[in-house]
Amino acid sequence: MKILREHVTLGENELFVVHLFQGEEIDLSYPFHQHKAAFELTFTLGLTGTRMIGDQTKPFSGEDVVLIAPGIPHCWQDHGIANPPEAKIVVIQFLERLYSGPLGATSALKKVSRGLEHSRRGLELKGKNKQEALALLSEADFQDPFENFIFLTRILELFGSTRDTEQLCSQGYVPLIDKNRSTRLETVLNYIQKHYTRKLMVAEVAELLHMSPSAFSHYFKKHTLKSFAHYIMEMRLGKAAQLLHHSDIPIGDVCMESGFQNVSHFNRSFRRTYGTTPLKFRKLSNHFDPS
Repeated sequence: MKILREHVTLGENELFVVHLFQGEEIDLSYPFHQHKAAFELTFTLGLTGTRMIGDQTKPFSGEDVVLIAPGIPHCWQDHGIANPPEAKIVVIQFLERLYSGPLGATSALKKVSRGLEHSRRGLELKGKNKQEALALLSEADFQDPFENFIFLTRILELFGSTRDTEQLCSQGYVPLIDKNRSTRLETVLNYIQKHYTRKLMVAEVAELLHMSPSAFSHYFKKHTLKSFAHYIMEMRLGKAAQLLHHSDIPIGDVCMESGFQNVSHFNRSFRRTYGTTPLKFRKLSNHFDPS
């Protein structure tokens, strides 16, 4: 499968652009695609359908606020349902360097930087933070570029909060390096990232930290909130989803390249996580494929 790469068009000396769509102007038939160099903040209001972000496919309705980093394939689909006149979509696309450099390293933009980092797996705003974002949106008229920048920055601050956000893609689909993690944990996760496609035992990884297998298992779950086995499984399934999206190799090869040794076990595990078989998952992706 070839995922469409959309080029984000910006004016001269511009680092972000705002797109507004309402009622009949809304077209959710755009295929599964990604942006090479731009983040995308999307508000969908008064719509019902399905959104596909990386390896997560999820229904949406009412009010949806999502931040997506460069490189994550995504699309929204309304399945041909007529959009009500009051339905609205606001999309802000911006380049990473808008908040990079000395400015991005300041304490004033600490939450913004954290939100951008967490959006590497796609990030949904929830709870009180979402309601605050919607309140800010209701006051915005998007007429003044400086006010647009202030609006965007305030929304990104909400994404950088430690509460009311949810990462969307699995750890295996978009592996992340968290700058705030301890060196010991980073050593372990980097090792797993390099070796998870082969048989990997707790004792082998525990040796990296000079721990017993039982002590390491407790340490790992405390810091990742997942058991070692669950984490490995998530990495393998995320890799499989990525291969199903980005290649046409046979399902058996996807199984082996993801670290599974048995196709039946792979199919059962995949279905348990994604609610469908690997073959149907690929067909769903191909439904949004422009080629």
